[in-house]
Amino acid sequence: MNIKTTYAEWLPIAKIAGYKLQTYSRPEKVGKYVVPETFNELTIGQVMELSSLGSEDDAVEGVCRVVLGMTPDEVRGARAVDVVRFAGWAMAELAKINELFKAAQIEPTAEERRAGIASLNFGLFGMIDWYAQRMGIHDHDEVLGVNWMRVYKCVDMDNKKTIYQRRLQEVINNEYRRKNSSRRK
Repeated sequence: MNIKTTYAEWLPIAKIAGYKLQTYSRPEKVGKYVVPETFNELTIGQVMELSSLGSEDDAVEGVCRVVLGMTPDEVRGARAVDVVRFAGWAMAELAKINELFKAAQIEPTAEERRAGIASLNFGLFGMIDWYAQRMGIHDHDEVLGVNWMRVYKCVDMDNKKTIYQRRLQEVINNEYRRKNSSRRK
């Protein structure tokens, strides 16, 4: 195998050898397609599609399709080293995005857990629906075209507001308890 080996030529060998996708540096190009320097320009729809890719083979070709717009034939005809480097780099970038969304989530209170908040986890569609409602968008498909960073920032801001509201309510409750206990004396 050499530097000119195509992805289609490399794939059967990789399967036999038990190759697993790893993190790699970003290549400049895959085939004729220029690789973006970051994933900052992706839409939330693209991020969701990347997050739902299945097996490693599907993920490699899917990343090339979703991010670069490559056809399966273009992926198979591109240099294996570029395809694999791009896929490894892309999956690491996607993991960073997913970690941001995960870190922005707030832990439910004990009361919320007892009330059944876990049953309100509607997955990725729930986030799309929440954003559509938040922004007054009536077509969920329109949300899929929104930059993922904008959706993330809204999630982060709304969750910070929720945390503030919880703290404020606790301050109000404590003040109420303090006044009531001093009246009883």
